[in-house]
Amino acid sequence: MRPLAAALAVLLFPLAARADLLPDGHKGVELSIRVDAQVPSGKALVLANTFEGGTVIVPGTDQKIGWHPLGGEMQLRLVAAGEVDKIKTAGADLDRDKIKPLLAAAAVCAPPFAGVRTIVDTSPAVEVRWTWRATIDGNKCSAELVKQEYLDATGKVVPAPGPAEPPKPINAPLADAPSPTAPPAPAPAPAPVKAEGPPAAKAQESAGGCDAGGSAPGGLAGLALVWLLRRRRR
Repeated sequence: MRPLAAALAVLLFPLAARADLLPDGHKGVELSIRVDAQVPSGKALVLANTFEGGTVIVPGTDQKIGWHPLGGEMQLRLVAAGEVDKIKTAGADLDRDKIKPLLAAAAVCAPPFAGVRTIVDTSPAVEVRWTWRATIDGNKCSAELVKQEYLDATGKVVPAPGPAEPPKPINAPLADAPSPTAPPAPAPAPAPVKAEGPPAAKAQESAGGCDAGGSAPGGLAGLALVWLLRRRRR
């Protein structure tokens, strides 16, 4: 059986390692449980679906437990005392297939609950502890969760950790980064200069040397001189 347990461990641990890759901003935590109960002779309490497949509970004590999501949610169950040694042996060999039928016929004490693998790394907590109170009547069992606590390294109860902050996009500006200075407005384009037209053309002169306005070069003196010359030719 020991070689079989070693082979199972080789197969199981790589799966656990892949599932236990810590996301950014998280850390792993330890788990423990305490069950307060008066267990009659001939009966025993077992926490099903722990890392070993099943853990026998010692009432009134804080017990370290291991858990992995691949094993399913944990659950308190009541078994016959004669099954305890079988459960312990199968758990030591990590023989889950052998533990399952032993617990299948056990009385259910409470609804199943999931363990905790990681919390935000800003929390001082290093351990999560569940406290249950169970009542056993013959073959019947009922249990209620009293509290779930987070403990620091000294065993002191600390506040439950909150959710981790979502990562910021790579291109998101930092909250305290100064806003960029707006570029100066471009200078207005100069108004287009209107091109000057060609100088006004001089009025064409008439064939007789007079301009369009009828004035002769030289004024009245010129007209008189022309008249005298014409008189002499006659």
